[in-house]
Amino acid sequence: MKNIFSKNLFLLLLYLLVSCTSPDASIPVITPTPPVTPTPPVTSLTWTNDSHLKALYATVKMQNGVEVGTVGVYADYPLYHVVTAQGEGFTCVDDVSRAALFYLNETDIATNKEKQDRLLKLTEFVLQMQADNGYFYNFLQDNFSINKTYTTSIAGPDWWSWRALWHLSEAYTFYKTNDAVLAGRIQTSIQKIVANIKRDFGGLPNDTTIVNGLTVPKWLPANSGTDQAAVMMLGLYNVYQQNPDAEVLAIINKLADGILLMQQGSDTLFPYNAFLSYESTWHAYGSDQAFALLKVGKALNKQNWIAAAQKEVDNFYPYLIKEGFLESFEIQKTGSTILLVKKSSFAQISYGIRPMIWATIELYKINNDAKYLTQAAQILTWYVGNNPAKLKIYDKSNGVCFDGISSSTNVNKNSGAESTIEALWAFQLAEKYPDVLLEVKKYN
Repeated sequence: MKNIFSKNLFLLLLYLLVSCTSPDASIPVITPTPPVTPTPPVTSLTWTNDSHLKALYATVKMQNGVEVGTVGVYADYPLYHVVTAQGEGFTCVDDVSRAALFYLNETDIATNKEKQDRLLKLTEFVLQMQADNGYFYNFLQDNFSINKTYTTSIAGPDWWSWRALWHLSEAYTFYKTNDAVLAGRIQTSIQKIVANIKRDFGGLPNDTTIVNGLTVPKWLPANSGTDQAAVMMLGLYNVYQQNPDAEVLAIINKLADGILLMQQGSDTLFPYNAFLSYESTWHAYGSDQAFALLKVGKALNKQNWIAAAQKEVDNFYPYLIKEGFLESFEIQKTGSTILLVKKSSFAQISYGIRPMIWATIELYKINNDAKYLTQAAQILTWYVGNNPAKLKIYDKSNGVCFDGISSSTNVNKNSGAESTIEALWAFQLAEKYPDVLLEVKKYN
């Protein structure tokens, strides 16, 4: 695939300069960000390159006068200028929290002043987006006002609120020894949303319903949303670790129970121990159920959580690899027979690949079996051409990750925050395990 950027350093610096300037007339002129430190040369086993993420980043002053950090949700090929989606906005809590979590896990965050400044302003953005009701609005509009009415931006029990909780619960650990005042504000914010979770989910009965012959829970986000439940679990466990609370622990256990109920098939029968995402449907994006069960299960010594997650990693992931990966499927159960109602291979996106890499490496961390590093590498090669389109999706020379594969002959070459950060998350973790990247390098 022909690269859209030259590896020549001068052109790379020129790209950064142009991309950090907003030419889109729909977005007002933004406050210039501090000069960007040139990214060090990318070595053969260093794949995490945040150059494109820096280009998507900008500081703005919200209508209340507070300066915050943002990342562009959408950026169109070939120049990757940030654009706005009609009705939504140009940046959102969901992706700003992703970016903050990326920086929190950078190995040099304790000493890198530039990354610290970005983390600080990104965290401020999320704090400013919390509504009076304790949940979070999602989108910021072109005039730097909060979008309080669009479906994907309403302050309620939804993806962006759980992502904010996850981000803030990890940021609190970082700031409690570095900035006591900010840590206090973060803790206040966390307490508000945790109080909501206790009120809205803690007292729900363990009721179920039948969908397409399957017994599904009614006590998760969106009733049976195991994908959202996984993100909520990650945030709540951080909260519990920082301040043990029996009610929080009970909700974590209840979320896990709902996820386990949604595991279908067997080692040899479709869908091979997959955790369904919602009702009778599985979708690749946001499928962090196995990762959450492994990470939190290890911490809480929940062997049944670990065993269930291992079944998905051992059986469902190899099936997906063999299939060339999937976007989604829907099933129906009649008696003990599970039938495939429909299956879709596309679109394939970074957000659907990264969760499998995290879960597979997390399982390696638990049992130290090198086969999981091999499997993680197999999945990771999706980014470098081992995919239905046979094209490189992530370019380590500039940090661009395409938004997705639309078909075996068509790639969406736009590159917004979600795709970019999910790719960075994948390689950021993989770099801790050189054997994984050595395998990827063989393919590349």
